[in-house]
Amino acid sequence: MIDLYTNILPNVGKGPRDKTAFLAMAKSLVDQGVTAAVAAPMYDSAVSSSISMYIDAANASLQHSFIPLTILPGQKVIIDQILVQAYEQNNVVTINQATKYMLLQLSNDYTFNSTEQILYQLQLKGMVPVISEPERNAIFLEKPDYLYELVRKGAIVQLSAGSLTGQNGRKEKKAAFSFINSGLAHVVASGVCGDNYEQYALPKAYEILSKQFGTQALYKFMENADYIVEGKGIFKEQPERIKKGKILGIF
Repeated sequence: MIDLYTNILPNVGKGPRDKTAFLAMAKSLVDQGVTAAVAAPMYDSAVSSSISMYIDAANASLQHSFIPLTILPGQKVIIDQILVQAYEQNNVVTINQATKYMLLQLSNDYTFNSTEQILYQLQLKGMVPVISEPERNAIFLEKPDYLYELVRKGAIVQLSAGSLTGQNGRKEKKAAFSFINSGLAHVVASGVCGDNYEQYALPKAYEILSKQFGTQALYKFMENADYIVEGKGIFKEQPERIKKGKILGIF
């Protein structure tokens, strides 16, 4: 099992505070079936330039401690005007570094037109935007058509495992289910950090996904995580618009 979004690097962002905590977190994930985890701290130009060093040190510690987990490089990047320039300067770490997928988060200064334009510029350069946890964003809850348009134009959506399990709240769970039903979600990841790994939600999220949407949906979501890490195309259904009031109203 691959987790596409974690904060597992020690002393980086929301990662564990030291090597001991890092190894405890890694062992906990392995015990729950994780074989590889993408370390995706929030974008920082200084971290970007040193990401290979952090990843190599983390994997060396795991090997020395005989913990069968592989840490892969990544970053979560806010969608803003400097994003395209940073990518052009090779200062943004994509998922597994050599692939075409980039984990993205909406800016606080969000406008749909500016976001669409930035994503279009990235796509012209061969990047595939992965919109992280839109079910936790009030903009997409109020106007799911915005998400529909981004997916229709090639974006991929990553849901939070905690949303499927209900840990993130009832609205978020409803939105996650609605996005899946409408072909507006493609992969699940934990977003786990050093403070909450004992409540790790990805295995339970997959269990709920299987019960609610069937084993075929489960396999697609799990295989999509593999394909993203490998830089391959993923399974995507034809997206559908969500009827007004479907998320914040009654299902």
